[in-house]
Amino acid sequence: MDKPKLVLKEFVQHNEVALGHHQFRSLYIGFHPISRNMIVHDGHAAKVYSNGEVIYRYEKLGRPPRVAGDTHAALAWSKDLLFIGGWLKAPPGMIEVSQYERILKYQDMRMKYSHIHMIYDDDKVEILWSRKWDDKIPPNNWYGEVTDLLYDEHEDAVYFSRADGHAELGLWKVGVSTRDAEFLVKNRTVYKMEMKDDKIYATIFNPIHTDVSSIMVYNTLNGEYKFVESFDFPLENNKKIQIRRVGGQIVQIQNKLIAFYGGALIHIDPQKDVYRLYPFLDVRNPESERPTYIPGFRAQKAYIMGIPVISANPAEDLRDMSSKTTFGLLLRIDPVVPQIITESGAIFGMAHDGEYLYVGASYANHTGVYTYRAGDGGIFAISVSELFKKPWNPIRIWIHDGSYTPTGGIDGWFGGIPLKGFTEKKIRVYTTKTTKMRIAEYSLFSKVRDDTVTLNTGWNMIDLNNYYDIIAFKLDESIDLLQAEIILE
Repeated sequence: MDKPKLVLKEFVQHNEVALGHHQFRSLYIGFHPISRNMIVHDGHAAKVYSNGEVIYRYEKLGRPPRVAGDTHAALAWSKDLLFIGGWLKAPPGMIEVSQYERILKYQDMRMKYSHIHMIYDDDKVEILWSRKWDDKIPPNNWYGEVTDLLYDEHEDAVYFSRADGHAELGLWKVGVSTRDAEFLVKNRTVYKMEMKDDKIYATIFNPIHTDVSSIMVYNTLNGEYKFVESFDFPLENNKKIQIRRVGGQIVQIQNKLIAFYGGALIHIDPQKDVYRLYPFLDVRNPESERPTYIPGFRAQKAYIMGIPVISANPAEDLRDMSSKTTFGLLLRIDPVVPQIITESGAIFGMAHDGEYLYVGASYANHTGVYTYRAGDGGIFAISVSELFKKPWNPIRIWIHDGSYTPTGGIDGWFGGIPLKGFTEKKIRVYTTKTTKMRIAEYSLFSKVRDDTVTLNTGWNMIDLNNYYDIIAFKLDESIDLLQAEIILE
């Protein structure tokens, strides 16, 4: 197969979106199982491409101007169809403007649709399922967007999550031939899914932190389900812990599953029913009380030689970016210790053809600022062999910038930075008082070591070359100002 055309025809850099959304471009990618064409869903500008040619502009829903299509990476396939899901405003609008604020509560959702489409091998597109706003909810509310898709050949059905919205949130299923939809798990923001044997494991979106973060386990054979809300915490002698964080991706490797939340990962052993939580990219700054990174959030995953590859895009809920706001990361989720592959812009789309990993990337992440025009983005091909080398470039991450309390982070811990592949590792720390700092090193299975270092008032440089896996940090007292930058080369 020839490498697909990566330059998208009629792709407009600053596409008019009529105040519909943010400036980023969410370019989601899949290969059709019959034609093997590369399907690209421009989930911001409401276009679908096949091998670089526009095949659909959402003509089957609403009226122009149309905006969005998908911002949560909902894509799956059967033996002969490719499915895309998400949401659409057709057209977008405003119900009122207060002091010229272009924010969510003033958006008119009365022409908003949630949807799933099917793409055939001849590039024909049909609606499998859709849901439009009605007067049972306020005009600035919306029915749950489609946030993930999972095709089950045994039932010839598509399981789909609806996590983003105000009503009808949960786990659903629609038959491909019958087109009948069932509401399976109600009133939980079921988000990213992974099938393991006969069970669906899923993260919970939890966008405003109202719920305890959990893992949903749904049995597809009998319809029974449970939510696991407490996790073993090996950094503190396996104490049980709960968190309230935004959910990201979930992947599986070597009969285990790994689920990601803001600043954390949960390692799942389904045979033993063991759930262990570790800090992972828990990066803190004064712009937001939330961790900067939610690995795999609004993004696809890919399995390269059986190893999961995901992205971690920064600043999901930040409006005013500071000079210390961090960059995107491309991650390889190895079975024992994940590895940073490279820094990046915002990567949302991801698919492979066995030779290349294709990523859809943009210079802007999804943030809470509304605009009249989309931004720039494109499809990039990365040789598979390049993904299994050492990190491509030096990394600098400000992992803490602000006041510190032992109740912050995850039970006081922050960081959770994977060191694998780097040969020079340091952290520089500024503190307003002399104090002690703990350093924990761990893999996905257990804590390796726990050390304590002294921090003097002012700047301190600490050598980390004796650490190799994932490291996190904790202080035993409150500090007015704690700044920490990790340096990896």
